Amino acid sequence: MREMDQGVQIPPKLLSSIFLAKEEIDKASNIRVISHYDADGISSAAILCALLNRAGKTFQISMIKGLTDEIVADSDDSDLLILSDMGSSNLDALEKLNCRVVVLDHHKPLRDSEKVVHVNPHLSDIDGMTSACGASICMLLAVNTDEKNWDLLPIAFGGIAGDRQTIKGLSGVNIWLFEEGLKRGIIEAVPGSLVPSGNLVDAITSSTEPYLIGLSGDKDAVRTFLIDAGLPINSDYASLNDEMKMKLSSLIALKLISQGTPLETMEEVVRDRYYFKSVDMEAEMMSSLLNACGRTGQEGMGVSLALGDKSAMASAMELRNEYGSELLSSLNDLSQNGITKLNNIQYFYNTKSGLSGILCGITMQYFGDADKATLALSESDDKTKMKISSRGTFPLLDLGVDLAEALRETSAQVNGFGGGHRIAAGATIPIGEDKKFLELLDVKIGEQKKAKSEETTSK
Repeated sequence: MREMDQGVQIPPKLLSSIFLAKEEIDKASNIRVISHYDADGISSAAILCALLNRAGKTFQISMIKGLTDEIVADSDDSDLLILSDMGSSNLDALEKLNCRVVVLDHHKPLRDSEKVVHVNPHLSDIDGMTSACGASICMLLAVNTDEKNWDLLPIAFGGIAGDRQTIKGLSGVNIWLFEEGLKRGIIEAVPGSLVPSGNLVDAITSSTEPYLIGLSGDKDAVRTFLIDAGLPINSDYASLNDEMKMKLSSLIALKLISQGTPLETMEEVVRDRYYFKSVDMEAEMMSSLLNACGRTGQEGMGVSLALGDKSAMASAMELRNEYGSELLSSLNDLSQNGITKLNNIQYFYNTKSGLSGILCGITMQYFGDADKATLALSESDDKTKMKISSRGTFPLLDLGVDLAEALRETSAQVNGFGGGHRIAAGATIPIGEDKKFLELLDVKIGEQKKAKSEETTSK
């Protein structure tokens, strides 16, 4: 058994499945890779791209928003199909293919498979919501294929940060990757701050973590805020003296408290960040760039920048700025107009589905009700379906909330489908069924809380 640092171990079952995946790659000459379009999915795809290229394999990579049985059926044209950051919910369809299949996923599966090489941390009692993402699993495969692949670690941490698996500290596969990278001088942890890095005016104006009502998105207001505080507007946070740093941090903390931001959220903002000297970038910046590429339909650009393409990096920076402006505009609208609250959930309608997940998270943490699961609803491009994104918090999970279960069950009641993680899940339902779905979901989450409360009381 291969040991992980800090007393954690990679279970034999997970390692065994990793080596089975490696064997399938070694045998294949023509490989098809399908991955998700978010930061974790793009990171996963980039790692696999590097791994396969270095192994001299012929391959094709596609990135999609969601895997359907139809997409699976159309993928039976290669020696080997690899699915990353997805696939564990599609085993029935995958098992019917004539080609060999490897699934590298971290979403909670309903079962294992004897026909598909199924690599999933949940099958080895490692939580794929907090302790291993798609990129983590792909990185585990890469470094067990060739020691030289440790140089891909910055890409993996772009996925880890993208799936917000850094906010409570690293664990599971992620902490093992960090410790091994630390030994090799690839990664370092640096303290976080409530004040964003960069020029103070620009950084605070563009900040969404933390999101500051009345400041984020309003450069004139930020200038006035800094001048009134006696702070230089042309400096960056790193160049301030200790007294000024403390003053600015305190003012931002007071601002967040006044808008109802939970202490837990502020603690998450000041968490350790993970810096890579080889790319002169923190993991959060990598994930931000990849996310901007994925949410604007430029997944290929994301893979290219992750693999070191400087022109792709420059283009992605521009995309990130545009994406950030759209995000801030939507956040400002939501903070001014409010969201609809039921007993156990809160929701809003959103015309930009690519922003739904991140809008849910920021809304809930910075100006919504942190005690209610948050949902964003948006129409599909063909106007026949309603796409739903949801986010929770760790305190809500402690109360018994499981968004994956709740969205899966309630969407099925209105002829839809859904799933994901306990803390972040999605669903697709027929157009016109949103009111009924929301009512059912509100009741379901209330039942989850009640069941947990009764279980706790009985103990």
